[in-house]
Amino acid sequence: MGALRRLPLEGAIRVAIPTTIVTVALGSNWSPSVRSVAAPLWRLSLVTLCGLAIVWAARRAGWRGLRDGVRTPAHAAAAVFAAVAAASTLWSTDPRLTLERTLSFGLALLAAAALGLGSSRRPDAVERLLLSVLAGAVAVALAGLAVLVVARGDALQSATATIPSRYRGIGQNPNTVVMLFAVTTPLATWLAVLGRGRRRLLGALALLLLVGSIVGSGSRGALFTAALGALVLLVVHARGARKRLLAAAGVAAATAAAVGLAQIPQPNPAATGPSPTACVRCKLNPHDADRWLRLEDELDAPAGPGHPGQRRTFLASTGRGQAWEGAIDQGEQRPVAGYGFGTEDHVFVDRYYSFFGGSPESSYVGMFLQLGLVGLALLLVLAAALVRGSVTALRRLDRRDGRIAAACTAVLVTGLALGVVQSSLYSVGNTATVATWTCAFLGLALAPRPASDP
Repeated sequence: MGALRRLPLEGAIRVAIPTTIVTVALGSNWSPSVRSVAAPLWRLSLVTLCGLAIVWAARRAGWRGLRDGVRTPAHAAAAVFAAVAAASTLWSTDPRLTLERTLSFGLALLAAAALGLGSSRRPDAVERLLLSVLAGAVAVALAGLAVLVVARGDALQSATATIPSRYRGIGQNPNTVVMLFAVTTPLATWLAVLGRGRRRLLGALALLLLVGSIVGSGSRGALFTAALGALVLLVVHARGARKRLLAAAGVAAATAAAVGLAQIPQPNPAATGPSPTACVRCKLNPHDADRWLRLEDELDAPAGPGHPGQRRTFLASTGRGQAWEGAIDQGEQRPVAGYGFGTEDHVFVDRYYSFFGGSPESSYVGMFLQLGLVGLALLLVLAAALVRGSVTALRRLDRRDGRIAAACTAVLVTGLALGVVQSSLYSVGNTATVATWTCAFLGLALAPRPASDP
């Protein structure tokens, strides 16, 4: 333990957190060559972060402190969830995939829990780690702007006859990196509104960068969940009904303005259809039905061969409801324990013309598909335990430390809300996953701990 105390672990962790966030984002890049390099790098970064966090927690709390610290409902729920996910290799449709993704998510949970235990009752440490999470998101956003300046065509998704041009930055599609920006918007808001001096200015610039990227992407889920997180932070911080109403009105006005800006880009009527009308990977076989009508366009396709399809507006449906219904129907074939953790994108079949995605794009529907009612119940229990711990911390902390706990709570609420419209809670390759769970367990670090045994 004496040797551990001499190591500069916190500094290394404050570098490892944004490094992991950035490499995960690059692993979801539009370039296959970048993805092939970044995929092993983000796994290495995650393992490094997890190892550093465990050693840091052991140094700060000691082994007895760690034993006492994990005696919370949230830690128990996380352990049970990871155990069930690992056990699902026994009935998984792809056992190797399930084992790999269980290991990745287990490392993310373990790293987050260890960071929380190492920061227990230390608001200053929690604050520094939250700033590291925000720094990772800002780095990803700045990288996207750099690509926009150097290679505009790569940073923008071209407009089609039904879809306007959308900003994607370094992401594989416009919805990729903005999930990270959504869950970290409360952190930027916390710095911009509650910070002082230079920190307030930096927070305002970060908030403008993150929200501007979300607006440019046209992602409705990211915009509305980011607004929800900012609202939670400001309402919790405000004192009195009048200030809370003003905060809510300010967030509503800013969201309305963002929606208006997001509707400025328009589809290109001279472009071709919204998606390829044939399978580009199929051989030129005239008897191949998928060459003429893709399986993804089987249901709800418009009449007429030249019909461009439904025009996408910011508030129009994109077929998620159909995808959720179809995924639930698939899950009902294995309702208790599902098809195995991590198999969501392998089991789900997109057969809906208006929907574009390899998964149903909902963490809760996806969890039902993977681990059935058992897995869905465990995920909800884990979320509820973390929310309860964060709220308990909010009630018992003073004004300054309560602001830090409010930031953690707002990120957690944003992540859980984003999970309704994205598979962002359990897929470590998703840009928002590491940030969400890290902030959630950092919020738990400020909650009171069970008393130690005499």
